[in-house]
Amino acid sequence: MQSNILEKALETIGSFCVEELAMTKHELAKYLNKIKQVFDLDELLRQEIDQREVVDYYVQSEAGYRFFHSSEGAIHLALNYDGKFDKEGYYGQAKIIQKHITELCPQRVLELGSGKGFNTIYLARKNKDVEFIGIDITHKYVKFAQTQSQGLANLHFVLGDFHKLNFVDESFDLVFEVESVCHAYDMSMVLSEIYRVLKPKGRFISFDGYRKAGFDQFDDKIKLAARLVEVAMAISRPWVIDDWLYLAQKIGFEILSVDELSEAIIPNLLKFQRLAKGYFKFPIFSRALLRILPPKLVKNSIAGLLMPFTIKAGAQGYYNIVLKRP
Repeated sequence: MQSNILEKALETIGSFCVEELAMTKHELAKYLNKIKQVFDLDELLRQEIDQREVVDYYVQSEAGYRFFHSSEGAIHLALNYDGKFDKEGYYGQAKIIQKHITELCPQRVLELGSGKGFNTIYLARKNKDVEFIGIDITHKYVKFAQTQSQGLANLHFVLGDFHKLNFVDESFDLVFEVESVCHAYDMSMVLSEIYRVLKPKGRFISFDGYRKAGFDQFDDKIKLAARLVEVAMAISRPWVIDDWLYLAQKIGFEILSVDELSEAIIPNLLKFQRLAKGYFKFPIFSRALLRILPPKLVKNSIAGLLMPFTIKAGAQGYYNIVLKRP
């Protein structure tokens, strides 16, 4: 019964798709006000986000990802370079990682925060002679990934925390993550663990979002929107890209490349924004759904509504970073 209510409510939200909004301060102020009519912003901004909150975020958001994002199991942003959304873009990150696999010819590859296994399953099917391991702290997702990967002898999914990797030193040729390390509560610990398990000359490939340099100089409304995006997506300790790169170098990594892919995620973000605009169109309806649906699923609509603003303004960015252990 509850499942049917959830499905009908999600379908109702999706029916309110409207035109793409203009990226203006006036529009941002308008939609920040709409959010205030539904959510207590002070309460949102005071929220403490720990690992339990991150797990709850992904468990409660699962139906939204499945209905509105990808029925195939992708829970990351699609890369569409031509300005038009296409679900084939969900393979964009994995295809970039495949280029590194072709170049390095690794024996063992580790994915951090493997979620439902979308990326690692794709890569394991293409590289039968490479051993792949995916770790995630969400038990439900690990079980799903294990089911989806049955028959792939070169792939294993296990519960694991990237703050403390349960692997011996220098045991992987390549480690990658797609939109998971942003949830770290101790980034120094995470990067140190990655460095430890990588073999000399091994690579760490990251696809993730960061605040951009000069973030503190942005308009207060943009900074508020950025923080609301982060809170809505269970990110407790956001990093400025330059600070993250400095930390990586301090730990011992060499920076091989830093590529901004913000424009490539805009088509996917605009798809989310259309759905979110539908949710916020009628505040009374929105507040009613907030009482019915899982709260973290509903909070995701905040990120959906605001992220095109913060990306277009240059306050936040999406990057592919490649590090090397010397």
